[in-house]
Amino acid sequence: MKDNEKGINKEKKKKKKKNVVQIAEELFGETVKNLGYELWDIEYYKEPTEWILEVTIETDKDGGISIDDCEKVHRAIGPIIDEADPIENSYSLLVSSPGLDRELKKDFHFMRYINHEVTVKLFAKHEVIQAKNFRGTLTEYDGTQGNVKIAVASGDENDKDKKEIIYLTKKEIAHIYVYDEINF
Repeated sequence: MKDNEKGINKEKKKKKKKNVVQIAEELFGETVKNLGYELWDIEYYKEPTEWILEVTIETDKDGGISIDDCEKVHRAIGPIIDEADPIENSYSLLVSSPGLDRELKKDFHFMRYINHEVTVKLFAKHEVIQAKNFRGTLTEYDGTQGNVKIAVASGDENDKDKKEIIYLTKKEIAHIYVYDEINF
C-alpha cells in the first residue's frame, strides 16, 4: 500500500469514529439528560481485541456517579443503539463516570472549571516556564479558538503568591486535567 493510500485510510477511520460519536450523541443524548445525568463525553476506540463505545456521564448530586447510575444509563441507551444499529462492527458499550482526575475536552468542561487548579500537559516545552507538564489555575477559556489562560506560580522565591499568566493555544495543549472533589 502506498503512503498516500495509508493516509487516506487513516483519515477515513478518523472520520468514521467521529461519525459514530456524533450519531450516538444524537441518538441518546436526550435520554441521558432525561434520566437526570449530563453527557460528559463519548469515545469510540479500538482495544487490542474489540471496539469500545464509552459513554461518560456526570451528575451534580452528592457522591457523584455510582455503579447503579452507570447501570441505569446502560440499560436505557443500550436498546436505543441496538435498534438504530449505527455501528457496523461488534463493540462493547461501557458507561462510566469521568472520575476524579478528569480530562477537560469540551467547551462546557473548561467553562465549569474556570478558577480551578489544573494539570497541563503540552506537546513541547513552554518557553516561559521551561516545562511540558505543570500545574496552574485555569483563569480563562476562549471557546471560539480553544485557547486558555493559566496562572502558574512564578517561581519567585521572595514572593510565593506571585503568578505568571501563560497563554496557550489549542495546538500547544496535549491534555488538561482537573482533579474534582466529591462532596459526601
